[in-house]
Amino acid sequence: MNFSFKDVVNVFGICLLLSILQLSRFLVIDNTTKMSLNPQQMQQDLDTLVAEVSQHSTFSALDPLLLQSIENRVDSLRYLYSLGIDSSRFHAEIAKLLAQLNDPGIKLSSSTYSTGQLPFSLKPMGQLWLALDDSETPLDLEHPFISHIDGVALTYWLKTARKFISSSQQEDLALTLTWLSRLDLLRAEMGLPLGDTVSLTVTNDEESKKELTLTVHSQTKPPYKELVIESQDKDTNPIKITDLDKLSTNRKLFSQLETAFENPLTVVDLRQAKGYSDKLLSLLTNEFSPSLPESANPVFTLARYRRASNFKSDYLRADYLHPFNELNFFEQVQLSEIKVKLETQDSDNFSQLYARKSRPQAREAQRSNRLALIIGPQCRQECEWIAYLTKAWPRVTLIGEKTSGDLGKHYRFTLPNSKLNIALTSSLHYNLQGALISGVGTEPDITFTDSEPLHWQSLVTQLNNQASPENTQQTPKSFVTAISN
Repeated sequence: MNFSFKDVVNVFGICLLLSILQLSRFLVIDNTTKMSLNPQQMQQDLDTLVAEVSQHSTFSALDPLLLQSIENRVDSLRYLYSLGIDSSRFHAEIAKLLAQLNDPGIKLSSSTYSTGQLPFSLKPMGQLWLALDDSETPLDLEHPFISHIDGVALTYWLKTARKFISSSQQEDLALTLTWLSRLDLLRAEMGLPLGDTVSLTVTNDEESKKELTLTVHSQTKPPYKELVIESQDKDTNPIKITDLDKLSTNRKLFSQLETAFENPLTVVDLRQAKGYSDKLLSLLTNEFSPSLPESANPVFTLARYRRASNFKSDYLRADYLHPFNELNFFEQVQLSEIKVKLETQDSDNFSQLYARKSRPQAREAQRSNRLALIIGPQCRQECEWIAYLTKAWPRVTLIGEKTSGDLGKHYRFTLPNSKLNIALTSSLHYNLQGALISGVGTEPDITFTDSEPLHWQSLVTQLNNQASPENTQQTPKSFVTAISN
């Protein structure tokens, strides 16, 4: 087929026009983050938030009153900020709205614009709080404790900061300190004037008090320094894992883990572990899970996702979940009563049931080595499953803080004008008795927090006391110490 010169020019002209239209789209659509929102922009963002929560949030479907509460608060915001709202303030209001869902999977992008921050660090010590400088030394050695900020009792500052945190995460120290450090935001919330300085009252836990005045910081600092695990010798192998996805391709770390399991006791720090790979769970299952009879059901959780027009039927397959009807006949029969129970609950809002299975590989002989996993509120997603399953294994001890129960799949969206990125939970998980485990969390066997001194020699003694009968006579040859980085 031959084209004339005119045809070629016309085609070229059409292509050029399409390119111009595509480029002009970037001029029409504003992708920049705004420092403030006018009433129409705020209204659009709030409408988007309510629509996304009502369509995709599993926790709002469990309790319709939660969505009603959010809608009522949105109506109040339209009245309070009828002339517009500052972006940092809008970020705070969205955080308070989402906290009502009590969803452990809620994630809200950080505010782009820095505001006044506390110029010192806070650290709890029993019922009191230390005021520390950058070197973690008390601001005043003779008056190490803080009682008031800007003349307001610290307990009220804590209460105000926790308005931005869901009830299931109130005990998350790192999250609490993050919000507590946002001085200007909390000042605005309490109706206090902003300023370049902050006054604080420090005490010695008796009657002696002292007033200090510090310059407000504009840069966000880490709320506290995390404990790092260090081994004294090769008999105990503390290993810190932060990225479960990289573990599947990091042969060196994977080999280090396998070598560590040859020792009487291995300590693995999962407090900051993120990712979706099941490589570590499979390794721990094969090494430490108790042997199960062939007749035992390998299913360990059932799940449902929130019905939505943009969720396909394979929505949960990427999370190692398969439709219930793909289980074999005997597995379906064993779980038939639970299936009927769950499917009668909110069937209009949720999908069919899905199941996840795990079965250890056959081992020649049961070993006596032990594992200690350090967990905390930031141990999420696949890390949560590791904590949940290993809790019942005799040769594994969980130490640290309770996890948040963030087991479900996350749905993400962006508000059109403020450009806030939000994630919420779009699926729920249940145990084999039909009880909801999303949002519940896993309790450690031995509790400690990063704010408390960690005496590892005493800890190893406790681990040894919890050992199985064949392992109680075997005392570890070393202990682990904790240092600050």
